[in-house]
Amino acid sequence: MAACIALAFAATAAQAGERYRYKDPFGVWRTMTVAKGMAKYYKRAQVRAYGRAAGADARCPDCPRRYLTAGPGGKITAAMAYEQADDARVDALTAHRGLDDYRVVIAKAAADYGVDSALLGAVIAIESGFRKDARSPKGALGLMQLMPTTAAAWVSAPDVERALVDPAINISAGSRHLRSLIDQYPGRLDLALAAYNAGQGAVQKYDGIPPYAETQQYVRDVIALYARYKADW
Repeated sequence: MAACIALAFAATAAQAGERYRYKDPFGVWRTMTVAKGMAKYYKRAQVRAYGRAAGADARCPDCPRRYLTAGPGGKITAAMAYEQADDARVDALTAHRGLDDYRVVIAKAAADYGVDSALLGAVIAIESGFRKDARSPKGALGLMQLMPTTAAAWVSAPDVERALVDPAINISAGSRHLRSLIDQYPGRLDLALAAYNAGQGAVQKYDGIPPYAETQQYVRDVIALYARYKADW
């Protein structure tokens, strides 16, 4: 009897819905359960809903939103159509005194490489919490948590690791690296940040923000903090 009930339940569940995977306009992969045979229709409706929430052009509701620009004076919309940033972390970093220690260096790098000062401040805050001697378990170094192999393209020094402890060198190299990613993903700061965190290979592999919890949280937190800094910079 129990077996019959289980089989009946399984059959009902199979008829009731199906799961499918799709990428929303922000490049985030999602899995959803919908009525059987309705996946393609639900996907269209979902994409349009994201487009409206993101302010997409009404003539092209399925087009990804170019919702952030990274140049000085660029407009920014902090609201995002998926999960929220870590508010406690963002609140703490908004009031962090460490930002004031590096404002001059950040401003110079921003002017040199055309990256918004507020964005650089947000990346530094999330990456290292303004600790110039920060070192990750994987070996990323300094304020902007650069891997020595990555920084070697931007740092002319016999000992790259030692050089990256210098705030000016670290911020300069990190700014150049971030600028290169922004140029690689024009109009998609979310993808540039995902590549900064997880690597360009991961963004290319998934054709969007990789389905890594750490990377997705990183993108949300940086953008939320960027909005905070942008308002007061």
